[in-house]
Amino acid sequence: MTYEETGVDQTINRLLDEYPDLDISADGALDGLDQFHIGGADAVDLLIGSLTLTEGETVLDVGSGFGGPARQIARRTGNHVTGIDITPAYVNAARDLTARSGLRDLVQFRVGDIATFDPDPLFQAAITMHVQMNVHDKTAWFAHIARCLAPGARLAVWEVCRPRQTDLAWPMPWSLDGTDSFVVTADSLHASIEQAGFTTTEWTNETAWVRTWITKTFAGGLPAGPALPMLLHDGYARVVNYATALSDGSLQVWRGSFTRDAG
Repeated sequence: MTYEETGVDQTINRLLDEYPDLDISADGALDGLDQFHIGGADAVDLLIGSLTLTEGETVLDVGSGFGGPARQIARRTGNHVTGIDITPAYVNAARDLTARSGLRDLVQFRVGDIATFDPDPLFQAAITMHVQMNVHDKTAWFAHIARCLAPGARLAVWEVCRPRQTDLAWPMPWSLDGTDSFVVTADSLHASIEQAGFTTTEWTNETAWVRTWITKTFAGGLPAGPALPMLLHDGYARVVNYATALSDGSLQVWRGSFTRDAG
């Protein structure tokens, strides 16, 4: 199964030891390592604006991975962010990187399933990036997110969709063999989010933006510094297969912003 990496902390420590001059607390220093989605930190910036955060509001990051988006939101806005993820090794790594980045007062992480998470008080905003591809019942899953949000709260998503039924080359970032992959069309995903208790503010195909980002980011080869694929089983094969599917139209990336219904 996917997301069963162990020893992530040790791998991160080894990678960071190879770059002793890297200032981990600097904005963007870990962007190549801790952003577990296509588009990296630039994609997170696309979502932050739609959250329309004000002082004192709290943000939930569902499927927070290694914590890059949560830390980026905290840096940019000063708001408190809580990340939740089902993989203990990822949460441990996220906590360690947050402490090293000097953001422990603003960002926290917990191991858990959103289905059983019962926050008090409720959050005023949430993000989820490249998570629902592993979820079969998407309406139920987004309903669990809605339950954690106050009425009128904002949700921003950055998700993978499948424009047509076609064979994909495995592994992908979210699945090693396809058995735990449930990628649907953009229309189907959009309908699931609305049925879960959200009203659409924006629903946009960002595949062209992603293709441009890939070209720009890898124009000179692999970026220098520690990189996310180094933390994953078959990491580079997963990234290459994903980029190829985006290029040939087998997959798309969609960005959405929503508000939590009052009911």
